[in-house]
Amino acid sequence: MNASNCSSKGIAHDEVAFPILNAAEIHVAERFGRRERLEAGRVLFEPGQQLVELLVVLDGSLELIDTSGDQERILAVHGTRGFVGEISLLTGRRATSLCRVKSVAEVIRIPVDAVRRLLVSSASFAEKWMTSLLRRREVILARGVDGLHVFGDRADAATLRLREFMHRNGVPHRWVDTDDQDSVPVLATLGEGPFEFPVIAWSRKVLMQNPSLPVFADYLGVHRSIPKEVFDTVIIGGGPAGLGAAVYAASEGLRTLVLDRLGPGGQAGSSSRIENYAGFPAGVSGTELALRSYLQALKFGAQFSAPCDVAEIRRAEDGLHSVHLQDGSVANTKTVIVATGVRYRSLGVEGLNKLSGTGVYYSATHVEALLCDERPLHVIGAGNSAGQAAMFLSRFNAKVNLIVRGSDLRKSMSSYLVERVQVNSRVHVRLRSKLRAVTGADSLDQVSIENVATSETTGEDSCAVFIFIGATPCTDFLGDRISKDKKGFLITGAELIAKGRGRIRIACPLRWRHHVQGFSRPATVARAQPNAWRPQWVMEPWRSLA
Repeated sequence: MNASNCSSKGIAHDEVAFPILNAAEIHVAERFGRRERLEAGRVLFEPGQQLVELLVVLDGSLELIDTSGDQERILAVHGTRGFVGEISLLTGRRATSLCRVKSVAEVIRIPVDAVRRLLVSSASFAEKWMTSLLRRREVILARGVDGLHVFGDRADAATLRLREFMHRNGVPHRWVDTDDQDSVPVLATLGEGPFEFPVIAWSRKVLMQNPSLPVFADYLGVHRSIPKEVFDTVIIGGGPAGLGAAVYAASEGLRTLVLDRLGPGGQAGSSSRIENYAGFPAGVSGTELALRSYLQALKFGAQFSAPCDVAEIRRAEDGLHSVHLQDGSVANTKTVIVATGVRYRSLGVEGLNKLSGTGVYYSATHVEALLCDERPLHVIGAGNSAGQAAMFLSRFNAKVNLIVRGSDLRKSMSSYLVERVQVNSRVHVRLRSKLRAVTGADSLDQVSIENVATSETTGEDSCAVFIFIGATPCTDFLGDRISKDKKGFLITGAELIAKGRGRIRIACPLRWRHHVQGFSRPATVARAQPNAWRPQWVMEPWRSLA
């Protein structure tokens, strides 16, 4: 790699993050943009500005600068045959760094609406760029970029909501605990108060005070207004299932919109480590899994908006569906995919609701881990989610209590995970135990744990309780107009046949039909003789349910 392409120490030779384009890729890029000569010192974009173009460097150099700290810091220098373009270019969010011309440069400026066409036209360019986006994010975050500063008390639920939202949507940020005496000098840099926390700042500039989640999402560019067009499909839920559906739908050219209450990832986004997901033998965090699927769907043109709360789904006489949101927005579509997943159940335990978000949590990510102090913490549950949470939290806390009602972890947890938990000296498995109560004024102080065998209850200090005890489907918003089973899961497939009429049924059994020169053959025949014809696959109802 040309050393002039990136001068930042430690990443100068990272050819994945900062690849060099070949002549063919440069030629393709020129078809979608225009050449321009830039004078040294010119600022091309600043933090907070929406990105509108991809920059390919033909000659000279451009530098990316972090301005979120007290002093400017060079993140990277892009030289000849390099390119500048953050993830924000695809997501429509604001830039997180400043881009300035370091030495007189000639570049190709490619507008954002042409970038997707470029990615489809050149598989080689697309592979380099998409791979570099993921790697650059890792490299730059590892350098300690502050990003937005979030000032708020660790016991403040509003501060936690904002931090969770930024974490889920991959927004770089630094949290400053206003309850910590060490933060007093940092608070002083904001100027004279009083302030209404949580406060959002960039370097020393206050941007927002106690913003609502929708207002904050609008500022970041995460929340997008719903277009008036008719979509081919609207996907409700941005977890692995919803993201997978978005990738497949958008890649087939369908106009696709994904709506989520928080951002990409769903329940998986709250998992610190997933090791039984196909394709990731070394394991992957829920956040990383979501980010990869999210970028893949964006590449094919899927649109995303969060936070979005769906109020109801209506069906018009013309067969279209309208998805009505709580804020009054409406998304019109030919089909609706409900991929809302499940939410972890709570316990009928005294004090849980009061301390939710201030010591009681239903996810275990870096956001929640930073809220824990040196006191013991308690993880409630016996499944994989509880085991993964215990393992992750043990990196931050020397005493993690895994509270299990049953007498054998292997009945509900994967064998590989049981073995890891049992050899982790920081995780203390307590079988035949259950949580009876949590106490605290503004934040959690103590828990009461009952020994099921002896019925003896003891009070213990605790800085946090993480609950993973099974889940219920997130289908309440659909009301009674759509068929569900007794547990609240939507009824699909062959089960619909027995349900009769009178309700909206969201799916029907399908078969593959194989079209060959005006007639059809069963799909099994086509699969058995794959080279016999040039097939066109379509889906059709197996039988009418109308």
